[in-house]
Amino acid sequence: MKLAFKRNQIILCILLVTLFISCQTKLYAKSDTIEVDHSFEEKNITSFLSVYVDHSNLSEDEILSNQDKFVSMSSINIDGNLSNSTYWIKLNILNTSDVPKELLLELKKPHLSLVSLYTPFNETLRLEETIGYSLPFNERTIKHRNLIFKLNSHPSNAHNTYYLKIKTDSFFQAPITLWDPIAFATYNSNDQIIYGLFYGTMLAMIIYNSFLFFSLRERTYFYYILFIVAFTTMQSIWDGFAFPWLWDEYPWWALRSNSFFILCSSLFALQFAKHFLQLKSIAPTLNKMVNVFNCVCAFSLIIPIVFSVSTSTMVSTIIATIFVIFIILIALKVRLKTREAKFFIAAWALLLVGVLLNIMAAYKLFPINSITLFAPKVGSLVEVLVLSLGLADRIKRVTLEKELESKKYYMQVLLQHSFKQMTTLKEHYKLANSGMNALQNLTKLEKGLYLSKSNSTWNILTQQGGSIEHTFTIDEQFLNKIVYTNDINPRNFGIQESIGTFISIPVVCQSHTGLLIVYSDETYTIEKYQEEKILPQFNDQFTVLMDNVMNYSSIKKSAMYDHLTNVLNRKYFLEKATIVLKESTEVSVLLIDIDHFKQVNDTYGHHIGDQAIVYVANKIAEIFKDIGFVGRYGGEEFIALVNNINPQKSLEASNLLRESFHMHPLTLDNGIKILLTVSIGISSQTVTWNSSIDGMIKQADECLYKAKNLGRDRVVMEGDLTVT
Repeated sequence: MKLAFKRNQIILCILLVTLFISCQTKLYAKSDTIEVDHSFEEKNITSFLSVYVDHSNLSEDEILSNQDKFVSMSSINIDGNLSNSTYWIKLNILNTSDVPKELLLELKKPHLSLVSLYTPFNETLRLEETIGYSLPFNERTIKHRNLIFKLNSHPSNAHNTYYLKIKTDSFFQAPITLWDPIAFATYNSNDQIIYGLFYGTMLAMIIYNSFLFFSLRERTYFYYILFIVAFTTMQSIWDGFAFPWLWDEYPWWALRSNSFFILCSSLFALQFAKHFLQLKSIAPTLNKMVNVFNCVCAFSLIIPIVFSVSTSTMVSTIIATIFVIFIILIALKVRLKTREAKFFIAAWALLLVGVLLNIMAAYKLFPINSITLFAPKVGSLVEVLVLSLGLADRIKRVTLEKELESKKYYMQVLLQHSFKQMTTLKEHYKLANSGMNALQNLTKLEKGLYLSKSNSTWNILTQQGGSIEHTFTIDEQFLNKIVYTNDINPRNFGIQESIGTFISIPVVCQSHTGLLIVYSDETYTIEKYQEEKILPQFNDQFTVLMDNVMNYSSIKKSAMYDHLTNVLNRKYFLEKATIVLKESTEVSVLLIDIDHFKQVNDTYGHHIGDQAIVYVANKIAEIFKDIGFVGRYGGEEFIALVNNINPQKSLEASNLLRESFHMHPLTLDNGIKILLTVSIGISSQTVTWNSSIDGMIKQADECLYKAKNLGRDRVVMEGDLTVT
């Protein structure tokens, strides 16, 4: 009895589990209808599609009568098929939003031969558009690297059905995405940045290595350049860029170019490997095998031109497979015996993985998806860069100047366009203003200001579009991250105005602390990609630029000014004086010497002597700041130049300086007052073609000598005019 009861329990449990699984299956069963709501932006709809593989070339009307033959796209494995069949794909779209929707249909397999879009109309199929590699690119309604169809406007709560008729001469694949047009434009813009970086880097490597080839005449570089050109062209074919860029009016060649450049890439890659690794001396047998295979590759280049696309596709796939086997054999043979081998293995490792994934996908061993498609591209960037380093390491005759030029070139490639102008700025306030303008252009926020920290006080360095006058109290935490309106209330910065959108970017470097702020009275949404990519990148690069400018200013000031007195040193005074002399009509040069300075040093020590020099320098700079400039000529002697004023004014300023020391003696920390006096010699001239600073200094020195001999504490001007 107990045994029967237990058996019934087990049966009941099995029934319950079966019922539960059935309910869950129904619950999670996927509908073949694609629903588009109000917030719709983008959806990969491949799993929602149904497909019919037409082996009999049915007409459009016959397709409608064979609806029962359409099966779910995910239920059959047709990706990677190489046949002459026609593929019919059906998709159903339901607009569940309360407004009409404009939609785009994207096929991310750019080199399909022919793709036609049909819509049902009066129990027949109406052709909307036909595009593909077998038609000129300019005939497309939407000129994009991928195949894009603009779907009819979908009314609210309306159901629409579409059919795609696909014919391809190469491997079949139809990854399909449904887009909102605005979302597609945003994605396409970001996509262009990624592809631009890839192809820009590849182009840079072509130019860089071409430069080295023409400079060094090294044959290895020649094969390497051919390989990069072929491989980059092959990638542009896979990505759909080659058709519009290179041969948009030649669809016949567009269909065959893929196979041709696969063969070229294999040929030139092995030629490069053979010369770069010196395979002839390291592995003679393997070198002969590579030579034979390369001859086969070279001969096979005519196959895409002579034979059908499907035949050339199959041949190129087989040769690419053998090429990969050769690369593996070469890597196993050379291992890490030489420096070149280390670079070679490191470079090809990731690319080899990517190529293997791609080839296995072609043989249906792996699914064809974004990973298997784009793995060679990621690996190729690493491979190209590492092999370039290997070539540079092998060619020791590359000069330091060329290395510097290549670094500059790479810096120019990586720098954003908005920073091109800022790199020329040398003053930090100009850089702050330029950075604020660039950030305003990036964020579309019309107002901005730049705060600079001096000791513990924050001051406005520059502002635009607004007029904020407040005492800013900035917490240290805001110097560690980018702050947005949704993170903090702007009043925490001391800003009392009503602000709708606010962004604060910290600029913290060794010799400068600042905050770059942009804001608007209106409320704007900061896009996610701006927060995650654009603004952090701007922050990093701008901080580096500000650090460079501050270091440049510090070095420039250190080179131009005397460290003790902070007036111009002798070298830069003479340079500036020479320039001013050429631009002026009347100039006076003054030599100023502290009287009995040795006695000050002997009595009070050199520390007080330095204070006396600084005190005198400050007085001279104060007197002459509006009429000229001052430099330290040496020791306790100073030099000043005044321009475009008459000699009498120069004399009066000199006398005022001399008298100021009588009225304001140097007061030490202990209260002791030291009466300092100066002797001044002046040379004043109306500038002529033969006027020179050296000559005027010589005359001023003679006047200074007279002032000393006459008892010091006086001014002597050229012409024996003396003022006491």
